[in-house]
Amino acid sequence: MNKIEIQDPKVASKIIAANAESEKRKAELGFLGRFFGAGENVRLYIVGTIALVVLLIALVYTLVPERNRSADFGLKDLWTLVVLPVESTIIGYLIGSRTGETAERKPSP
Repeated sequence: MNKIEIQDPKVASKIIAANAESEKRKAELGFLGRFFGAGENVRLYIVGTIALVVLLIALVYTLVPERNRSADFGLKDLWTLVVLPVESTIIGYLIGSRTGETAERKPSP
């Protein structure tokens, strides 16, 4: 951190308080919190990351030459048994979580 000479004690105390708050927030977030952040969209970021990783793995496996792929686990198996169920579950989760949030916000009569 840069060292700045501050003459005004009020400004110095505000800077120290801000730094302490920043360090406290970093400690509360933990490793995943630092990566995904905090707030209402964290679930979206985590699910999106999982979806991208699954698609990336499937894409790499698809682009690998056929002689290097497993004879027992072909492309059809990968896409029908792994990728499509995971992706459709993720889409269902996202739609369901959005529906649940709107239902919670509506006041009951």
